[in-house]
Amino acid sequence: MSDNDIPTPPASDETRPYDTVSAPGPAVPAAPPAQPAAPEPFVRRHAVAVAIVAAVLAVIVVAGGTAWGVSAAVASTQTASAPMKPTVHAAGAKASARKAAAAKHAKAHAVRGTITAISGDNWTVRSASGKTATVKLDSATTFGTKKNPATRDSFTVGDRIGVLGTRSGTTVTAKKIVHLHATSTGTPSPAPSA
Repeated sequence: MSDNDIPTPPASDETRPYDTVSAPGPAVPAAPPAQPAAPEPFVRRHAVAVAIVAAVLAVIVVAGGTAWGVSAAVASTQTASAPMKPTVHAAGAKASARKAAAAKHAKAHAVRGTITAISGDNWTVRSASGKTATVKLDSATTFGTKKNPATRDSFTVGDRIGVLGTRSGTTVTAKKIVHLHATSTGTPSPAPSA
């Protein structure tokens, strides 16, 4: 073989590792085909988003743990002390306070029942439970309400009344006396006439 002889390329392109130049001279290998670059890992591509999510989760965990700790501490001190009263809204609180005051006032200084006797300034009233009380009237006693005014003479034996006043044993010195509507167990009141 001489120096000017050029090697013959193989018959198939698949078996050639390098392309050769057909011109005389040394063989130069061609660059291998470019392969696509490997994608970066998810965490590297979204590092800022991952950091923000991690920070938010950390804040939630710390806040939740703190809230749980505080509620556990408060609950343990409440079980040792008096039970907590239910929360009532402002409007409900006023109504509840009025009802409680009225109930306390009614139980301590009131009589409800039917007039069984009228003797001057002393009236006898029998309650629904059968107890009898004496109601004393004086010059300061008022009758009826703003909505349903009454006079002393509008009360008769058999009327159902409510009395507010100062109690001493079974005697009540009346400050206010009002008519009460008949109950379902009592005598029905007559229908209003037209």
